[in-house]
Amino acid sequence: MSYCSRCFERHAIIFVSRHENGADIDEGFCLKCAYESGISSVEKQLAASGINAGNVDEMSDKIEISILENDTGPSMSGFFQSLEKKEYKPFVSNRESNTETKNKMIDLEEVRKFFEGDKYATEATGIVIEKVEKGHSVVSLEPDGRHLNAVGGLMGAVYYTMADFAFAVAENCELDSDTVTVTQATQMNFLRAWHGGKVTCTADIVKDGRFICLYEVKAFDKEGKELALIIINGFKTARK
Repeated sequence: MSYCSRCFERHAIIFVSRHENGADIDEGFCLKCAYESGISSVEKQLAASGINAGNVDEMSDKIEISILENDTGPSMSGFFQSLEKKEYKPFVSNRESNTETKNKMIDLEEVRKFFEGDKYATEATGIVIEKVEKGHSVVSLEPDGRHLNAVGGLMGAVYYTMADFAFAVAENCELDSDTVTVTQATQMNFLRAWHGGKVTCTADIVKDGRFICLYEVKAFDKEGKELALIIINGFKTARK
């Protein structure tokens, strides 16, 4: 499914076409942006479905959760039918203001101890957390024979594991949070070949939404040359 062409945060569920400057333009909106768009035909459709200023935020949240957790299709009627049949646990994002987040100290050793539970990244692969703060992390790896492919290059899976781990550490380093962010989608872009030595990955947040976040992860060789660029979308859900 595509994202809303207005907020670029929630998924688009209402699609409209308009004619502008001699061209037909197709747009998709999430429920809230559709409600706020001022398009008369959309307003009538939503009003008939019982959407109003008092419940549009709540319904938008429920629909987004339905899409991401229950794989609900893009049909409006399908959404509301599913909402009537299912019970949803309340979801509260614990995002803090920029000032509060910056002032909140993250204990590196506590984070390292917690992420020891990621056995594949820390034990099987050997990745080390070098630095962490909310929205940013640095991890490293000293590759050895187990990380190489048949022609002596670094396996693509190594880059993926490092990037996914760096993202997880940066996004989930607040260990007392009532939410956890998981990987929703990843785009790998390999830029140059690795020629030996330590590999370092940095993860930095690009956009922090209510349910969705976007990270840019970069992999560097021992000389600081960029080996790969990885874009990761994360989905925030209640911690179990």
